[in-house]
Amino acid sequence: MKYSIREMPCIYEDKRIFGLLYSPDGGKKAPAVILSHGYNSSHTALTDFAEKLAQNGFYAYCYDFCGGSSHSKSSGSSTDMTIYSEMDNLRAVMDMISSLSFVEKIYLYGESQGGYVSALTAAQLPDRIAGEALLYPALCIPDNWRGKAEKMPDEIFFMGMKLSKKFAENIPSGDMKAQISGFPKRVLIMHGTNDGIVDISYSERAAELLPHAELVRFEGEGHGFSTDARVRAFECLLKYLKG
Repeated sequence: MKYSIREMPCIYEDKRIFGLLYSPDGGKKAPAVILSHGYNSSHTALTDFAEKLAQNGFYAYCYDFCGGSSHSKSSGSSTDMTIYSEMDNLRAVMDMISSLSFVEKIYLYGESQGGYVSALTAAQLPDRIAGEALLYPALCIPDNWRGKAEKMPDEIFFMGMKLSKKFAENIPSGDMKAQISGFPKRVLIMHGTNDGIVDISYSERAAELLPHAELVRFEGEGHGFSTDARVRAFECLLKYLKG
């Protein structure tokens, strides 16, 4: 199926989020998938999935979190980025996409930190989301960061990007159950067994907590799938969306 791409910024408050809408030809009413990138990544990392979604009859919107990477096209600085600011960005994108007359329902898809943000947002707004799919979601973030703010300088350089102490000061409270288990609908989680950044045990725990979750293990894959694994991951995503 042929598709088109157009720039569609999401503007709210004093923020401008850069985003691209991938649309299947015909303009028929169909579900939309909002794709959220990982830490210090961007919408370009999601191009392969967005293109394939549109080719299969889904609308797909991929965007840059404000301050979400060192090469973000959205407004804002990385030193202002927190998990909560990214959740605010995602909610604003949801408002915009759900207002489109040709969108019948919304699914969330997120990778790594974008997966964590998507899971948190889905749990808070379950009635607005048809489902969620997560690729190696960074559910380890609270364990990695909580309690570190006291020892941090005002700014640090972390994994290729400058962060402020604000990031560590604004880590969601509560355990994983309190954070994500409020989502009652179908969830797809995909994770590599050799992930050295987010251990697969976090996704295993999430699959236990979410009442309708399926965990697909990718043997030997790390954090950032191989080309073949991404092809298989999309096949899993498409099966989930059509299920």
